[in-house]
Amino acid sequence: MELKHKQTVGFQGKSNGFCFEKIAMEKTRFFTDFLPKDEKFENKIKIICSFNNLKCEFLQGRILTINNTNVSFIEPHKIEITVKSKKIILLYFNKDNLFLYNRTMPITTTQLDTLLKEIKSKVS
Repeated sequence: MELKHKQTVGFQGKSNGFCFEKIAMEKTRFFTDFLPKDEKFENKIKIICSFNNLKCEFLQGRILTINNTNVSFIEPHKIEITVKSKKIILLYFNKDNLFLYNRTMPITTTQLDTLLKEIKSKVS
């Protein structure tokens, strides 16, 4: 994937207010790779969902690396669990890092099972 962007460099002198602006067009290349999956962990989530009669969908995480830099972004795996018409979104990097909605709410599989049972009873 290639994107073109403008790079603006500015300098302003103190005494005369001189302003220098340079605009350069550069090609930025992004490389994507898939984040490794933990099949055993995903099967555990599938079993929890099947015991609660819920549908779950797994979305593969990615690693986005910007060429010629030391910058990379990690998009975590996503799990969408559907309870009636409501969706619960979980994020995970590996079996030790499971989060509810965003990275500020860590959750364990036992807590997830309890939460799903509670939500299912309230929605029904």
